[in-house]
Amino acid sequence: MVLVGPPNVGKSVIFNYLTGQYVAVSNYPGTTVDVSSGYCKINGRMYEIIDTPGMYSFITITDEERVTRSILLQEKPDIVVHVMDAKNIRRMLNLTIQLLDMGFPVVVVVNLMDEAEKKGIVLDIGHLSRILGIPVIPASAINGIGLEILKKEIGQYRPVQSCFHMKFTNTIEQSIMLISNQLKEGYGISPRMVALLLIQGDKVFYQLASGREPLFCEMITEIKKLGDCYQYGMEYVIAIERQKIVDSICDKVLKERGIYQQGTGEKLGRLTREPATGLPILSLVLFFGIYQFVGRFGAGFLVDYIDNSIFVPYINPLVQLFVYQSIPWEWMQSLVVGKYGLFTLGFRYAFIIILPIVSTFFFVFAILEDSGYLPRLAMLMDIIFKKLSLNGRAVIPFALGLGCGTMAVMVTRER
Repeated sequence: MVLVGPPNVGKSVIFNYLTGQYVAVSNYPGTTVDVSSGYCKINGRMYEIIDTPGMYSFITITDEERVTRSILLQEKPDIVVHVMDAKNIRRMLNLTIQLLDMGFPVVVVVNLMDEAEKKGIVLDIGHLSRILGIPVIPASAINGIGLEILKKEIGQYRPVQSCFHMKFTNTIEQSIMLISNQLKEGYGISPRMVALLLIQGDKVFYQLASGREPLFCEMITEIKKLGDCYQYGMEYVIAIERQKIVDSICDKVLKERGIYQQGTGEKLGRLTREPATGLPILSLVLFFGIYQFVGRFGAGFLVDYIDNSIFVPYINPLVQLFVYQSIPWEWMQSLVVGKYGLFTLGFRYAFIIILPIVSTFFFVFAILEDSGYLPRLAMLMDIIFKKLSLNGRAVIPFALGLGCGTMAVMVTRER
């Protein structure tokens, strides 16, 4: 069983509920992306559960999305649990439709129902389940609501063919049918979805198909012919078509939207995203958080205090005394406590310089991350960074790279 969904929708809460303490966290091969896996026994049957990184679409942009897609293709899960945010269902259903198009057995968990109700959003869960033809479970995972129902649904789940079929315009549907009929088996997903990915220019499936499809040239000709029918790229056209279907579903299942008064946290969140207020706030964060706390306090005061008040008067003399009494060889003494010795230069400088700076930086970084400021900062900077062929997520490594050449090289991505 694989848990999928965007970041911050409660996948980890559901994962921890199902697996308890039997969890393993590891890097996905070839990446720095963490993937959690564990086991859960339901009705006497053992399930392996994988908690995947955040994913918005099967058309991948980030490393996290690429890892999640690879897991879905390679593991061939018996159940895909799509966890979505009830407050933003219009953004969430896009991935649901793609998962159904791929032919995966899907169970949808509409999480954060309590927050949606506070916003006046009322969802007809039963009608959504009937439209999609799959189980849809309302939940508030952090409050433990709906998790037992999910567990019961998993225990009695039997894969069924969804009655939902995404229909594009006739021109696109004809090309999908033509290409999918020419495809061989063995891609791990439905031929229809492979055809859609080829039409949208997905590089991974393009390379796969070019090496195994004898009629690949005919497919490319059909894709170019289809692209000539539209003003914009096919990835954009299909995304718009899919969103129209999502909007039509939401019009049926979103029963009402009440009047909602924003709380203080949401008002502050909006202020951090708007350029007129977000840029001054960013300046304050950089000045007080990075310059004053990390720069002046961490790299200035703490470094001087640890060196001049701890190492120089106390630790250095003790270590030198111990080395001179214990080691008879002058060259060894010089190697350890000489001017460029392992302790004098290596350990001491690492402890008095690296430790205070890294500690204060990660303290500030943790506050920014846990407060939710970083994703809002990414949205604020997205427009600017797009001019550099980057996205807003690059703001942190970009800032780190200005002060550390090693960090700048580590976050470089091949284009």
